[in-house]
Amino acid sequence: MRLFRVVDAASGERMGFFYLDLHPREGKYGHAAIFHLLKRWKGQVPVDCMLCNLPAPSADGTPALLRHSNCVTFFHEFGHIMHGICAEGDGNSTTLAKCPRDFVEAPSQMLENWCWTREGLRRLSKHHVTGEALPPDLLDKMIAAKNVGEGLAIVRQIYLSSLDLAIHGELPPLDVASLQALVDEMRPRLSLVANPPGANMLRSFGHLMNQYSAAYYGYMWAEVLSADMFATCFEADPFDKDAGMRYRKLVLAPGGVGKISEHLARFLGRAPSQEAFLRSRGIV
Repeated sequence: MRLFRVVDAASGERMGFFYLDLHPREGKYGHAAIFHLLKRWKGQVPVDCMLCNLPAPSADGTPALLRHSNCVTFFHEFGHIMHGICAEGDGNSTTLAKCPRDFVEAPSQMLENWCWTREGLRRLSKHHVTGEALPPDLLDKMIAAKNVGEGLAIVRQIYLSSLDLAIHGELPPLDVASLQALVDEMRPRLSLVANPPGANMLRSFGHLMNQYSAAYYGYMWAEVLSADMFATCFEADPFDKDAGMRYRKLVLAPGGVGKISEHLARFLGRAPSQEAFLRSRGIV
């Protein structure tokens, strides 16, 4: 585990601290997540922890070789860290910056976009022996294959979101048999995948018991918002520092103060749209 201090490059102001706990060990939480340890309050800056289970270096010194999906996970969770660190105002760094639940995932999904840009992939990739970056032809093939299977991934999210809303609705299932019947009916209808006899993913659907009750749809909705922010303000130049500062000040810094729709409108120069999301997924 390592501790990092975050300092504003222009002013020298101390913004916060975060721990990186990246590798698996016995008894450790098995997923990837971030945890707010201390909130911003008067002289206290936020302290957060990013916890993952990424491949670890071998005992003989062989470096860990990360898959591209590992990099996406790292960027996703680090987006949550930056949301907590950059939120301004006392108390704003608690509960994922106190923003609406259906916006919580947008800052993390925003950073995933950098894992799919040519310059981002060039900087991320390196052969562990030769030091060479990803060859241009392979880089282009990765980007071209980005949306393979995306349709099934989207309908799966629609299924999970609808299932979440159904069990938290006005007439929820009241017993085990009713829960099973609900899954058996909804999964093939919405995800287009048959449900094996007796299978019920509700037994392991942890998000429903982790502050997301009736709001799991926020994962997909946040993707719509993050795609719009990236396409509008970063796609032309993903490393534009001025755009990055505007994003920090107009979207991350307010946290839960005011309405996120108004913050997004100021950042985008208009109300959010789903067009960028549909283009980014190859739907239009």
